[in-house]
Amino acid sequence: MTDLSRVPGSRAGRIEAWWAVLRRRWRTGLAVWLPLLGLAAALILLARPVYRAEARLRLGEPPPMGGVSPTAGFFGLMRLGGDPFANDLELLTSRTLTEQVVRDGSLNAVLQAPRGWHRDSIFTSFQADTTTRAALFELAWSGSDRIDVRMVAPRDSAVATGSPGQLLHFGGVAVTAMPLRPGMPDRVRIRTVPYGLAILQMGARVRAERSRRDANVVDLTFDGTDPALAQAVVSSAINRFIALRSEIQRRESGQTVDSLRTVTAQTMRELADAEAALERWQRETRVVAPDVQGEVFVMRYGELLTLVEQARIELDAMIVIADRLESDPDTVRAWSALLTVPQFVESVAIGQLTSRLSELEQRRTELAVRRTETSREYTVLVDQIRQLEQTIRGLVRSTRDALAERLAALQVQAAAMDQALAGMPADAIELGRRTRTIKLLSEIILLTEQRLRQEELRQALTFSNVQVVDAPRIRFKPVWPRRTIGLGAGFLLASALAVLGIVVAERADRRVRNAADIEALTGVPLLAATLTGPPDRLVLTEDQLRVVARRSSDNGHPVRMGLAPVDGEARAAQLARALSNGDAPSAGGAILTALPAMDNLASASGAAGADVVLLVHVGRTHREAVARAVRLLDVAGATVVGTIAVCEHERDLDALWS
Repeated sequence: MTDLSRVPGSRAGRIEAWWAVLRRRWRTGLAVWLPLLGLAAALILLARPVYRAEARLRLGEPPPMGGVSPTAGFFGLMRLGGDPFANDLELLTSRTLTEQVVRDGSLNAVLQAPRGWHRDSIFTSFQADTTTRAALFELAWSGSDRIDVRMVAPRDSAVATGSPGQLLHFGGVAVTAMPLRPGMPDRVRIRTVPYGLAILQMGARVRAERSRRDANVVDLTFDGTDPALAQAVVSSAINRFIALRSEIQRRESGQTVDSLRTVTAQTMRELADAEAALERWQRETRVVAPDVQGEVFVMRYGELLTLVEQARIELDAMIVIADRLESDPDTVRAWSALLTVPQFVESVAIGQLTSRLSELEQRRTELAVRRTETSREYTVLVDQIRQLEQTIRGLVRSTRDALAERLAALQVQAAAMDQALAGMPADAIELGRRTRTIKLLSEIILLTEQRLRQEELRQALTFSNVQVVDAPRIRFKPVWPRRTIGLGAGFLLASALAVLGIVVAERADRRVRNAADIEALTGVPLLAATLTGPPDRLVLTEDQLRVVARRSSDNGHPVRMGLAPVDGEARAAQLARALSNGDAPSAGGAILTALPAMDNLASASGAAGADVVLLVHVGRTHREAVARAVRLLDVAGATVVGTIAVCEHERDLDALWS
């Protein structure tokens, strides 16, 4: 059966190869693994506990900036003011808030004390202002009534002296120390950092994260070695955030309210001026209701035009009658034509005068038959007729003149109404413009009043939409170090680096390890493999000796063959004696000569013209040495016909073919 552990590329072969590497390099792996594991254990076990203070806030959305008007709803939908929750998160990480938290917690001064001792266990008060610089101070208790403060860095000098319970000032720090008691360290150090650097460091330590994507809840955390300080930092961050958020919203609402009140007052003044101007204009133009007034005006204008036409017709008729009275010889017929004029038909005086004239004319006709024209009776009658005619003519002339005056007056009135009618569209447009201005100002006042009420409501609701869901508290155990996880991670890391060290050491090793390396370096087959027996004795099996003997003869005739060791001449000499003394069956009388180690051209010149078998010590001979020996033999004129591998251990012999 085939031994799978000797088949290159098989799973068993790969496992065997790895075991061989581990057997060779376990010391290297152990040298890497032990220090790393010790370092990880020291970091975990000696590290100061880190406590985490945490709190949870629920942030209600602020009232909408634009109220509940349609326009405000549209702009709110577009979120032109940004996401309110994202804005609040930015406030939590703002520089203003960070500065306030640093001042509240005096985070620009750090206490350096033995494990288990914190600010509240050594000092009754601990404050730092904004003038701190990079420095290191040491406080030393001398008995129970004296405390000496020295600056250790950047220079060594005494800075203050006091007693427990007394406020000590140094380097921008003000502390009140407790009296020395049993177990309390008699020396502590306070490291101060610049105020700006403390703000920068603090901005990365306070973490505000959204608990869920669809929830307006924020988890606020802070890690520190002092549990009381960590809890105080989170409490300060919450209080300062609520105050800052309320102040910003109050300022926004106050500015908006003031602006709205200013706009409202100015709009009220403009509206009052516009209404007064409209009233004056309407009083001057008498334009109140353009539609109704225009309809009545057009009706009156039509009636006036009718009257004008009627007066013109009557005047023309009166002129015709007057001309007839002057030209018609038949006066009775001419005067009778007056009765066709409507004014005279309706006039009682004209009727009576006409009737009287007709009677007199009839009497004159009758009298002219009986009397002469010179008779007194006839003359009196004629005078009466002439007087009546004069009266009627005067009446006709006065009527004609009256009709002419009436027509002129109607024409003047018609011209005035025509001019007024031409100006009515402009008046209507002006009235519409003034009315539109008043309506627009009224709507602006309505909107601003509505918005003002909404902003006042928003201002009232600003301070009730932040709720503390979980008050600041310290977790029940430190978040660091996690001993089980830390030691496990250290063990895995040390193991991985140890394996990496083994692989690197194996890759960096240039010594020959297997048959493939030997054949690749020499270009000839591996003839045999043997073990070194104690004390440094070469042992070849019968089959291995037979292979070498077959290579040392040429058709049964002895040939000259040399054993050329790459290193270690004693091994080559032993193997040559073993083969020359007949230990190898069918050696064929070969001439075997042990050559010196092939380390220079002089040592290789002794093998000139001979067949040479290279002797390679597995695990000791370097690849460069094998390649150099082959080159030297080739330069010297020798022929390398094979190689023999020498292994120290049985496991090396097993791994030779892996």
